[in-house]
Amino acid sequence: ENQCEQRDEGLFEKASGRRVAAVVPVHILGCPVDMDPLMAVCDRLGVPVVEDATESLGATYRGKNVGTHGVSSCFSFNGNKLLTTGGGGMIATDCDETARRAKHLTTQAKIDEVEFVHDEVGFNYRLPNVAAAIGVAQLERLDEYVAKKKEIANLYRQELVRNDTLELMPPHGADPCHWLYTLRFGQHSSRDLMKSLSSCGIQTRPLWQPIHRSPAHASLHGSFPVADALNRSCLSLPCSVGLGRYDQERVIATIRSMI
Repeated sequence: ENQCEQRDEGLFEKASGRRVAAVVPVHILGCPVDMDPLMAVCDRLGVPVVEDATESLGATYRGKNVGTHGVSSCFSFNGNKLLTTGGGGMIATDCDETARRAKHLTTQAKIDEVEFVHDEVGFNYRLPNVAAAIGVAQLERLDEYVAKKKEIANLYRQELVRNDTLELMPPHGADPCHWLYTLRFGQHSSRDLMKSLSSCGIQTRPLWQPIHRSPAHASLHGSFPVADALNRSCLSLPCSVGLGRYDQERVIATIRSMI
């Protein structure tokens, strides 16, 4: 908010002079954003909120499902998500105009049912019927999947977080779905720990590279020490709904022996 200024035409970023079209909170790793203060600021400034819920299907914030706070939201059904169709995703909204616009653009922007006439450049972003059917069938088991994720998360929390060198993301009144179970390993290098665990046959994943460090976005400038610190120290542990108790206990014992 301090980096922006209110004008007659809307909210503008001071540094770039560009209008703020929307705020996009990312419910990362299955843990919802603390939405109340964010919504209060955006409501006051008249800026729409579009939720990135691609990683948090099944999570709730103060009893309300993620993806239902803003004007619209997006979900991912990629192969590694809690509910998968092999790829693709979903836009959710309670705004009729947003829904109409999204459907129009994702179905090639055709304006004639027979002729191939387009009133603007559209896209073929429709989910195939077979993939959609797979998703609907999995949706019936979503509660079961979330319950299993919580069971896995609870065991990790009980057995690992009592170690003072490990940290969890604070929930902020949220009920996470624990899509990925990610810990911050204090002063430990996540990459060194990842290599050591890999040598023991345990696959883990580091946190994503911050955008300002990506070669594809080399033109971006700025100092983001928190993002850099998290990237260096966070690691996602095995947490598939198919993870058995024996294998999880082996992961726990191995990590304990290394930190």
